[in-house]
Amino acid sequence: MLHTAERPSLRERKKVETRAAIHEAALRLVAENGADHASVDAICSEAGVSTRTFFNYFPSKVSAVVGLSAFVVTDAQRASFLSGTGEKGLVRDLCDLVGGIMDATASDGVDRQAIRELLGRRPELAPDVIKFAFDLRLDLIDLAAQRTTPERAQLAVTMVMSAVDCALHRPLDTALDEEFTSWLFRAVSTMQGIARESLD
Repeated sequence: MLHTAERPSLRERKKVETRAAIHEAALRLVAENGADHASVDAICSEAGVSTRTFFNYFPSKVSAVVGLSAFVVTDAQRASFLSGTGEKGLVRDLCDLVGGIMDATASDGVDRQAIRELLGRRPELAPDVIKFAFDLRLDLIDLAAQRTTPERAQLAVTMVMSAVDCALHRPLDTALDEEFTSWLFRAVSTMQGIARESLD
């Protein structure tokens, strides 16, 4: 007997729609006017929400632009990662974890290509995006240190996040046609191969 997936409640669908409306308005207004000239009030007016509603979904204007409150590791992702054994598969598991976070943004309706193009045109947004990535990096190091030494945890996370940085700085006309998780592991594997060849 086939079981159909339970449909989200009306309340949940409304929350998704409101979040998307705020994100799309922020992305459009900042793209047109720049971050300094696209106020939270203007974004709220465009999205048809109150300022209070805006801050229920996003802590800042830039977080609304990128469609994320933060790069967050969920409880389920944390438990899955910590179920791994020591250092075995540590880098692969980090790729799965980070890739899962990035792929989730796409499933939430965030247009990563549009955001990349906007960051290329509006470099003033970069510090806030870097802050998101920095906070995630610290969280990942704490997690990885529960499976290895703090030093090796820092190095493993640095390698994975360096590959993420490469993805963010690809030429704007270069599309990513595969899941970010798959691309990320392939990029890290290539980095490891380059290091081995260079150090031999």
